[in-house]
Amino acid sequence: MSVAINELLTLTSHLRVLYVEDDAILRENTVALLSDLFASIDEASNGQEAYARYQEQPDMYDILITDLNMPHMNGMELIKRVQELNPFQLIVVVSAHNETEYFLESIRNNVNGYILKPIDFEQLLDTLYKVSLLVKERKENIQNKEKLEALLQEQHQKLEQNDQIVHEFLTLDKVTKLQNATMLYTFLDRFLQDHALTVMLYNIDDFSFINQTYGVDFADEVLYKVGEFLRYNLAKDVHLYRYNSDEFVILFDPDLLSPELFAIQIQTFFRETPVGEINNRPIYVTLSCGIATSRNPTLLLSNARIALREAKMRGIPSQYNVYNASDPFLKRSEVETTWIQKFRLALEEDRVIPYFQPIIDNQTEKIAKYECLARIEDDGEVISPSHFLEAARRSGLMSNLTRMMINKSFKSFADQSIEFSLNITNEDLLDDTFIDFLHVKQAQYRIDPHCVIFEILEDIILSDLNKMPLKNLHVLKAMGYRLALDDFGSDRSNLNRLDNIGVQFLKIDGQFVLGIDQNLRNQNIVETITAMAHKMNVQVIAEFVSTREEYETIKRLGVDFSQGFFFEAPAHFPKPSSC
Repeated sequence: MSVAINELLTLTSHLRVLYVEDDAILRENTVALLSDLFASIDEASNGQEAYARYQEQPDMYDILITDLNMPHMNGMELIKRVQELNPFQLIVVVSAHNETEYFLESIRNNVNGYILKPIDFEQLLDTLYKVSLLVKERKENIQNKEKLEALLQEQHQKLEQNDQIVHEFLTLDKVTKLQNATMLYTFLDRFLQDHALTVMLYNIDDFSFINQTYGVDFADEVLYKVGEFLRYNLAKDVHLYRYNSDEFVILFDPDLLSPELFAIQIQTFFRETPVGEINNRPIYVTLSCGIATSRNPTLLLSNARIALREAKMRGIPSQYNVYNASDPFLKRSEVETTWIQKFRLALEEDRVIPYFQPIIDNQTEKIAKYECLARIEDDGEVISPSHFLEAARRSGLMSNLTRMMINKSFKSFADQSIEFSLNITNEDLLDDTFIDFLHVKQAQYRIDPHCVIFEILEDIILSDLNKMPLKNLHVLKAMGYRLALDDFGSDRSNLNRLDNIGVQFLKIDGQFVLGIDQNLRNQNIVETITAMAHKMNVQVIAEFVSTREEYETIKRLGVDFSQGFFFEAPAHFPKPSSC
């Protein structure tokens, strides 16, 4: 035989068969033969009876074996109706006809096997083997499809879970579980501008102290508690967001409640309610608040930020402030913001340039050195630092200004033995790369460090919080640069610190020079400062000398050098002098 019985049985032993044959003897014999091969065999004597079985259970049988010529409903009609109920039914035709027409019709009806009568046992087994293989393949395909669908369903569920996780990540703050800044911006973007909206921007006072003193974990606990307490105090239809670091935003319709009364309620609550405990000691926080109301949602946060900044500038915790467009503070902020943009643009367009003002030796009355002063050139107008220095500080660009001035001033004095001074700031001395920058520029322009004086302010030598500026001042001295203390007398002047750093020059603040010839008190101050400086081998420079009378008085009091408009205004190019 072409097919082994054992091999066939592995395919057929679990299959269910419907056998349709009108010849009772042939049906009986064939069923007896097939019963050893299949798990179950049902019989039908005609097409109508077989079709009735299919109507009850369309997926009951794995294989349909049917004769063609039968009463009531022939085999071909049965096949068509069965395939309407179950298009995937596997079918074997048994027929005494060997004509081409029957084969073609069988093919058209998607018949899977054709057995001729009288039935040849070997042909029967071969046909059943092939059809049973098809049954196996189809079942495997169905199983694979079910596995794939189950896998897809599992993946779909995971994607839904991931979508939820991503959604929470994008919309919720992980520490406080409040809606985050993204949701705040989304709300404002969608808000209609036909109705007023109030924003309250809350900031935890001195939160950095909590972070540094008690650690990040406790600080996060504080943020969570603040968010929870704010939510506890909110009415319905009021929106709460975690905005930045230690900031929270509350949005609501101003018709619902009074912003100022609500601010007082919040601040009172936090004064009385601790946010945590350390070593059984309750920890309290205070919140400052900026309030703004507008029909234009794009203005709300910036206006609230301005109001918050003014509340903070009072220097008292637990303050609130309401934005007022006519407030002088706002006008000042607008001017500062404008100058920040102008200054950034000037840096980008390389319009910051050094101007050089001579410093006169009071003994020889000749130019001894120059101070390099920053100016901005704007369409022929020369803008003084009084307009843009604060903008440079507020924008964090003071170091950029210093480096640009050093580069351009060094270039102007390249290969020359001319003494000149430059201003440097605390920000410069806190920068790890500043000393390296100086080494590079000094070599590039062949500058003798002894010809360069760096002017510093008193806040640098008075600071005890960070030793790095003082360390870098000593590095500068070791490199050969000299130091001058600018605006001496304008702050907490400290001659002991002055001596420890070893500055070579002291510049008396201009407030003592203005009208000194008519002011006996200022004469006594300048004379005392000069005498004490000389005892420490420090030379004294008077700034802002504007009249002959002031100059003569300064010289009489023993001041070593003078600088001001009486001699010469700052100019674009210095006159030659020697170091």
